[in-house]
Amino acid sequence: MKRNILILMTVLTLLALSSGVMAQSNLGHLKSWADKYPTERKGRVTTRFFALPEIRTPLMRLLNRADFNLLTKEYAVESPIKLIGDFLVAKVCMPHDCGEEQAGFAINLRTGLVYTRMQDAKKERWFASKGSDKDLPKEVRDQMGDF
Repeated sequence: MKRNILILMTVLTLLALSSGVMAQSNLGHLKSWADKYPTERKGRVTTRFFALPEIRTPLMRLLNRADFNLLTKEYAVESPIKLIGDFLVAKVCMPHDCGEEQAGFAINLRTGLVYTRMQDAKKERWFASKGSDKDLPKEVRDQMGDF
């Protein structure tokens, strides 16, 4: 009986470790988005960074529908995505109003944690899948700042 429990615990531990490694490797391919715009058009094919399941799913959990639509659709002016350490950082803003209406997004490719900064003329709001914006490296936080 003890042996069966030991075997079961070993198998469960190995599964947990391998799923963590798989989650990390699943996000590694996102590095290919560095220096590209969140919306990539090649001929008739359009690929959207924010529509990728690895990005969309945690964002849908983090933001309400209105904020999600602002970040992914309405803020249509985009800057190239930056790779800063383990983070991919994207910035977008409202056409003709980048000074007042803008957002920043970061994903930690190692942990999968996502961070979003939303700014309108009146206030700045931060969202984090775990922790807070204070957990971000200064360079990432600065990159998510002013457009």
